This record gives sequence, structure tokens and C-alpha cells, in this order.
Amino acid sequence: MTIDTLYLVHHSHTDIGYTHDQPVIWELQTRFIDEALDLAERYASDDSDAAFRWTVETTSVLQRWLARASDRDIERFQQLERAGRIEVTGMLANLTPLYDTDQLIETFQVLRTLRQDYGFTISHAMNCDVNGENWPLVDVLLDLGIEGFTMAINSHFGGPLRPRPYPFWWQGPSGRRILTYNGWPYNKGWREGIGRDADDLEKVRWPMLQQYLDEIGYPLPIVLLQSYHPYGDNGSAFDFTPFIREWNAAGKKPRIVLATPRMWWSAVSEYADQLSTLRGDWTDYWNFGCISSAKEQAINRHSRARLRAADSLHAALSSFPADDRRWSEASFERYRDEGWWALHFWDEHTWGADVSIRAPESDDTAAQWQHKAHYAYLARSLSLMLQRDALADFSRHVQRGDEQDLLVFNPLPWARTLAGEVPRFVLSPRGVASDTTAGRQHQDRDADSGWLMPPVEVPAFGYKVIARSQLIEQNQQANETEDAVVENHRYRIVFNRERGGIDSLFDKVLNWELVDQSAAYAFNGFVHEQVADTAHEWPRWKLFYQDYNSPLADIPPGWKTGWHARYARPDRVVSHRVRQTPSGIVVEQTLAAPGIDGLLTQRVFLPDYADWFECSATWNMRLSDHPEATYLLFPFDLPGAVARFDVGGQAVIPEQEQLPGVCRDYFTAQGWVDFSNESRGVTIALPENPMLQLGDFHFGHYQTEFRLERAMLLGWVTNNYWETNFRAYQPGSVRARYRILPHTGPFDEAQAHRFGLDTLYSQPVFQHLHETPAADSAIPGQGAFLQLPQPPILTLHIKRAYDGSSLIVRLLNASDTAQSAILASGLLKVRDAARCDLLENDVQALPVSEGRTSIEIPARQVAVVRLHTTL
Repeated sequence: MTIDTLYLVHHSHTDIGYTHDQPVIWELQTRFIDEALDLAERYASDDSDAAFRWTVETTSVLQRWLARASDRDIERFQQLERAGRIEVTGMLANLTPLYDTDQLIETFQVLRTLRQDYGFTISHAMNCDVNGENWPLVDVLLDLGIEGFTMAINSHFGGPLRPRPYPFWWQGPSGRRILTYNGWPYNKGWREGIGRDADDLEKVRWPMLQQYLDEIGYPLPIVLLQSYHPYGDNGSAFDFTPFIREWNAAGKKPRIVLATPRMWWSAVSEYADQLSTLRGDWTDYWNFGCISSAKEQAINRHSRARLRAADSLHAALSSFPADDRRWSEASFERYRDEGWWALHFWDEHTWGADVSIRAPESDDTAAQWQHKAHYAYLARSLSLMLQRDALADFSRHVQRGDEQDLLVFNPLPWARTLAGEVPRFVLSPRGVASDTTAGRQHQDRDADSGWLMPPVEVPAFGYKVIARSQLIEQNQQANETEDAVVENHRYRIVFNRERGGIDSLFDKVLNWELVDQSAAYAFNGFVHEQVADTAHEWPRWKLFYQDYNSPLADIPPGWKTGWHARYARPDRVVSHRVRQTPSGIVVEQTLAAPGIDGLLTQRVFLPDYADWFECSATWNMRLSDHPEATYLLFPFDLPGAVARFDVGGQAVIPEQEQLPGVCRDYFTAQGWVDFSNESRGVTIALPENPMLQLGDFHFGHYQTEFRLERAMLLGWVTNNYWETNFRAYQPGSVRARYRILPHTGPFDEAQAHRFGLDTLYSQPVFQHLHETPAADSAIPGQGAFLQLPQPPILTLHIKRAYDGSSLIVRLLNASDTAQSAILASGLLKVRDAARCDLLENDVQALPVSEGRTSIEIPARQVAVVRLHTTL
């Protein structure tokens, strides 16, 4: 179809880093808005297609600008936005699939302020650079009133949907659809000559683009190109108006409109009923770089869990007298949003400098890495403080028999059996009882105590006081053996004491040998992978080479699918120890392993109180920038299995539930991955290590379709394969943890989500009871704050409402049928309730009877409930 109109959307590309140090980026991006305002006002009287228009790509940049702008400048911005000369789009930043559904919702909370306080009409969203987004984003965008979503993928070490460009309806898990544009890269306008070379555009580039669009069957007479400043990423506003004015005045084709996203989507709406519908996950290529800093990635996963736990405790405490929660109230007010901001910007797509691989020791690389790492460590610190202050303030109200007793908190909405080591400074706090400022925070110092809490059931979304006398002192040397065969109530495991790994893992309940004996790699086996050619001048070109000088209309991804990898496994077992602890059996092997600094330590834990087993490992990475990766492999004997992975309350079946052209080589998971056939299966929780491959080694294969060769999980722990932005090496310690639970019968998504959350929150959160009791310390020694729904209804988040007057409960129906969710009083009494939208605006009052309310949640949708509670 002949294109008659080209819509050019102009914006700065937001990389938090890459071209400049992160603090500089924040300052520059605010200046770009100032410069865009000036240009927009210069052409304010021009109503032509060429009139300057500007798009604010990310709300994080706008937040920074609003915080420092004068009242007059804010008024200028508002006038231009109302006039359609500036549009604000809805994404916080260019986001990765590291965000689960609830974290995505958190990133959008700024829309409440931007819409209600400033009057901005935000109805479209765009993401640039990144190669994919988790499938639940569709329904989140729709619930926020977003009408159109644009992706402008950079296919460097990645790939877009095919064909592109292409407008379509993206169908979400709920069955609802959003208009979506699979666009060319965000620099396409400048690259094709718009703003710099009219002859090249008219005589060379546009005829080639039109021919390409005809070849791919592009369905519309309109097309969208995006463009940034000639500087490139993190560039300012550029005056395209003279070029476009002259082009259109000369009658050249196609007509060019300097547009906002609203203008583009308005034009597309005329053809909406002609567009195809595509359903599935937009699985990302780029995110493999996140495990170039695997330690910090694991830290951030735990910080997210702590921030949610802290939010729920602070919400519960809001019903207590203000004088009895002054420390938690102060920390919440000062640091809650900062903690979430740091969490979000660790997970944001920019890791470091553009020279991070070619010049790993440069000051630019070092500075940007320190700023990036700071996000992970700041989120860690603030999440610890926020959680500790809330739990400590609550502990002052709880009845206790002795100040030596401990309080244990369970943030999940079901009762759980918890066990674990008690940190030293919980048992032996520093300072005196009245020291509630330094001593309480010292409990979170990482120090062994030698004491264990035996398995104890803790109420759902509740707490329990544990007497000090219940704790068990563990003797590290007691009952230590070198047995190759280990057995508990559920499993009989045979360890390989020569090369490491597990030779046999027999499930006595299911009568099932879990280990695929035909696999080429050991179960729980460590593998080091590297580019085989160690003499190449730039070995990453063995994996991928992008020819940016290509004259093609759309440069194809440059994956070298036949690249030669060298695989190596541990040479020998240095030690093999079996220890019986009060809560189960620990088998520890140290191994001489390739590609690392020192020895590899692997542990297998078989609890006495549960039916799962856990495999964990720690090692130190070496100082090498040669492209390499490390894995832990788990080949299961499970013929006919179907694989699924979790993208945040949503199971995805590779191939069957993926968009065409997205990544099928590797995946980013949230809580778990599962292999199941019709009679049985196994769920693997991965609380710290999000990257995985399935069936075999597939990095760089650029598979056009996914086929599961065998039911094998490749836990992908580290790599440094990216050739820019990410880390060239990550010397120091890394850890990996995979908890495994076989099951009978076909796949059960609700149980998989529950198992993933149980694993994430598996380490008990203790609080000593040395705090000065509150005047009304009469709350029972155990209890539940509220009664919450059970899976398949997932409680995503419990938090204090933004106005401080109530509790907000976010729920997700993680099933394919409508569900009724019941919420009821516990320690907190439910007085009234309302259904809200995602931005906490009341939509409908909910009836409350005897402290109970219920809400109907359609399949695969989120519901938000506001509760007013009292003690």
C-alpha cells in the first residue's frame, strides 16, 4: 500500500547512563524539556503539519523537571500540553522484564499526580531500545486508561517482532486488546534523512522504504517514524520544522507530519478494525545482560520482597496510635518512595557506560557502574530499615513472656511452616533495652548465631511469638559423614563424589527417578561456557555482528547462530560432607571448577518438614573479560513435558504463548519455571536468579520456533556476553538458589505461584522483644492482621493508601475464570471497603458484613480494594 502520510514523533531517548554519568543524565534530561518548551513556543502560531511538537518519553524525567521548574515554566508546559504541542507518555522509563506485574503498577503511580495535580492527559505509552515486555503489561496499560502502546526496538544483540513496522492489536492474558505499534528504531527519522538530507530521503531512502513496506504487506497508508536529536541517545530537542515545512511545500511524498503519539493513534483508529490480533508474551532478548552483575541482581530481588513486606506492616500499623509508631512513621514518610525508586532504577534497562566492555577500567565505566550499583544497594538498605522499623514498632504491642522471646512475621496470605537460622544480633542485641534507634537496625547484620528456629507454623499475613527455649543450638561437626547416599522421608539421593552433582534422585512418594540418566550433563551440575576462540580481536563478534552501515530498509539482527562454544565441568570433588541438622540434611560439596576464582561450593538441603529440596551454590568470579557464562543444570526424566515460566502472576508456555519473532533462546522468569506432562511434573522456584534456558544451551541461536528437547532447566547464573553497557566482568562472589518440588497430576498454576512466593520469603523475619512495651501491649502472641484470598487469587501488594487514610490491597486473579475474592477482619477490623482503580481512585463501594467483604475479579485481571480498618 502506498504511504501518503509519514508521522514523525520526536523525543529524547532516555538512557539512565550510557552516554554520561547518571547524575548528569538527570540534569540534561530536564534541560531538554526546557529547550523543547522554547521550540514549541517559537512555533506556537504555526498550525501546519510542520509545527514543532515534542513527546516526553518517560515520566521519570518529567518528575525531575517538575520538582525544579518554576511555576511559570510549569504553566507554560501545561498550556503547550493542552494545545497538543507536547505530549506526556506513560512509562516511568524504558523498562525490562525484571519488573513483575505489581512492580509495573508501582511505576505508574506517578500518573495520579501528573493527571490530577497537573491536568496532563496521558493516554499513550512508548518504550524504546528494549526488546520486550512482560505479557501482563497489556492489562495494566488498559486498566490505566492507556489506549496505544509503541515499541521502538534496537535489534543490537536482540531482535524485533517480524515484520516491522507493523500496527496490530496486542491481546493480553485477560483477552482484552490494546492498539500496538511494532516500530522501527527510535532513530529512524534522522537515519533516513529527515532533518538533514532531503535529496537522500526523496531519491534513495524513501523509495527503498516504500518497496520494503510493500514487500512485508504493511497494511496502512500511514506510517510512524520516531527520531531523536542528531547527538543520539540522551540528546535534546531538535528543530525539524524548517525541513518538514520545505518538504511539504515542495509537494514531495509522503507528506510529513511532525506529530505527537496522540495524532498518530488518532490516525490509526480509522483503520483499527482492519488490524490483526496477536496474543502472547513479548519475550525480551536484551535482559541477558542483567546477570553481568548477578550478585546485585539477587540483592534487588530480595529488596523488592522486603519493600512489599515493609509496606504491608506499615499499612497494618496505621491503625495503631501514632505515638507508638513514631520511628516507623518517620522512616516510611522519608524513605518509602526513595526505596522503590532505587529498586525501579536498578531494573531499568541502562546498566552502564557505552565503553564498559571496550574500556572496562576507564573512569567513565567505573563511575557509571558505581552509580548503577548504588540503586541496588540503596534499595537493600532502605528496604531493611523500613521493614525493621515497622516490625519493631509492632512488636512493642505484642504480649510476651520474656524479652528473650522472638517475634516472627509471615507476609504471605496463607499459614506457613517456617524454619531457619536466627541471626546473632536478634538473639544478642547490642546496646540496652531502651536503645531503639541503633540496636533495632543492628539485627539485620549478617552474622551466624549457631541457633536455629525449628519448624513453626506462623499464621497467614500474621505473626507469632517464639519462646527462646524453643530454639535449638546446632553443632556444625555433629553427625558429619561422607555418605554418597542420603535419604529423608521423601527422597533418596545418590551423589557423585568424584566429579560432583547428583547421579540419582528418587522420589519415594511418586515412585519416580527424577534424573534423566541419558542427559549429557549431571543433575545440579555446574557448567562453564565460553566463546571457543580466545585469540579473536573482538570475540563478541563471534556471537553477534550488526552492520549499521547496511543500506537495507530494516537492518536484520546479526546473530551468528553457529558460534562455537566450549563447555567445561568441574574436575574433581575436593570435599563431600553430609550433616544432619535439627531441620533436615545438608550435603555440601566443594569442587575444583573451571572459569572461576577458587573453589565452587554446592549445597543440597533436604528438610524434615517439607517435600521440596533445595540446591544452592556460591563461587567467586574471576577478572576476565573474555565472553563466558556459568550455569547450573537440572535434567529431569519427564517425557512429553510442557515447559512454563512465570512473568509475574502469569504462566507462559514458550512458542504457544509468545508473539512472533520474540526471543525463544532464553527467558526472564519471576518466581518459577515448571515442566509437566499430564500425569506429573516438577516446579522449580528461582528467587534470586531470573535468567534461564530450557532444554539445551541456546544462547545466540536466534531460534524462530521453540522446541523443548528435554525437560532440562539451565539456570543461567552469570554471563558477560553483551558488548556494551553491561559489565565486562564481575569479580567477587555470586550465588544461585533453586528450590524444587515434584508434583503429581498436570500443571497447577496456583500451586506454582504459591511455591514461588514461599521460596522467596523462605528466610524468617525475626524481631527481638527488647523494645520497650507500649502502654497497650495486650495484642495476643500470635495472630493474623487480615484474612486474605488464597490462590489462584494472588495478593500482589498491601500498602497504605497514598492519602494515608486507609489500606490498599492489590489482587490478581491468576486463572482463566472469574473468581470471587473475600477479605475479612483479623487483628484489624474491616469497617468499610471500596473498589479502586490502579491509581487508588474509588470506583465502587463494596458492602461489608460482619467484617467481611468480597469482590468479583475477571480472569487474569487486577482488582484494587481500599479497606478502612481499626483495631
